[in-house]
Amino acid sequence: MKEKMLAGRRALVTGGSSGIGRAVALTYAREGADVVICATNPEKLKKVEGELLETGVKVLSLVCDVGDPEQVGKTVRAAEEFLGGIDILANIAGMSPKKEGGFKIPFYELTTEQWNRVMDVNLNSMFYFSRAVAPGMMERKYGRIVNMSSIVGLTNSEHGPAAACYSTSKTGAIGLTKAMAYELAPYGITVNAVAGGRIATEMSAANNSYYNDLHMKLIPMKRFGTTEEVAHVFVFYASEEASYVTGDTCNITGGWYI
Repeated sequence: MKEKMLAGRRALVTGGSSGIGRAVALTYAREGADVVICATNPEKLKKVEGELLETGVKVLSLVCDVGDPEQVGKTVRAAEEFLGGIDILANIAGMSPKKEGGFKIPFYELTTEQWNRVMDVNLNSMFYFSRAVAPGMMERKYGRIVNMSSIVGLTNSEHGPAAACYSTSKTGAIGLTKAMAYELAPYGITVNAVAGGRIATEMSAANNSYYNDLHMKLIPMKRFGTTEEVAHVFVFYASEEASYVTGDTCNITGGWYI
């Protein structure tokens, strides 16, 4: 029998109720990690919690607005108490506002509230969660932090209906990843990012046929990625196989970034 890559590890996954977050949580569990997931929708959380329990690992779901630092602190404390510590943090929670019909919102039409909310959920949450789990990881001299970025965090171009707030948050995620990787490296903690292209999720499903057709033409592999394919990258970064990889960003785009 193949040895599980994350056997005995303890993981916290933000945005774990759907899409990439759900896929990462399930793949972590199937690879042997005990898992805590958090998100805002309690019904979706309970459904994914049930799926995770079927893998035989310890599982807990917690309702949390990841953009609220007080809620983040409570969530991390509850996760640490339940798991006995956190070895892996997967920062995946995200949002992408669009105009009616799935079109991009020009930056000059963004409201201050839209800008701030996207920054809180997509970028600030990574800081809040990472700051909260870092002391325990530093004390144990071990940790894995994996952040969800995007191709638009590398290009900021017309790769889809990504408003300026989304693109900026994903660029910031890469910068934060590098800064944390440098500062935490002496403690045996790695920090890496995953830049996804067009992945088939509920969020990307909000795009319209114009962007879907455009992207299919631009992607050399001529298909959209799956959440499971992204999850495998998250497993690699969380495993011992990536023990000497830190500050890295993996492009999972079907060749779109070539």
